[in-house]
Amino acid sequence: MIICSLNVSGLSNDKKRRETFLWLKKKKFSIYFLQEVHSTKESGIQWRSEWGYSTIFTELSSSKAGVGILFNNNFQFNILKCFTDPGGRFIIVDIETEEKILTPVNIYAPNNDDPTFFRGVSEKMSSFECDLIVFV
Repeated sequence: MIICSLNVSGLSNDKKRRETFLWLKKKKFSIYFLQEVHSTKESGIQWRSEWGYSTIFTELSSSKAGVGILFNNNFQFNILKCFTDPGGRFIIVDIETEEKILTPVNIYAPNNDDPTFFRGVSEKMSSFECDLIVFV
């Protein structure tokens, strides 16, 4: 399993999003962590369709923050539990693959030093059970 992380600086532009998705698919990674996607509930539905495989997006604003996780179809997995931050800054998900439970955590942290933010992420993570936590 190979994981990729990329700050995309917004995916609202149709051409940029299609080119980004095509480029990512050519890389053939297993999981793609995207930051600064600027996603809304409506755009997340459309982008899921365009990606063609499983996705998770925060649903916040089309002009700031937002993270997403794109899954490739090159490995078997089941999503067991998922939390998307209402502030659009992180996603925590439990996935089962190859008889292991992994917890990928995609974080787009604030630019300022904010211990409260990281305590909140840590507290939320404590409700997830896994064999391995992956931070990107």
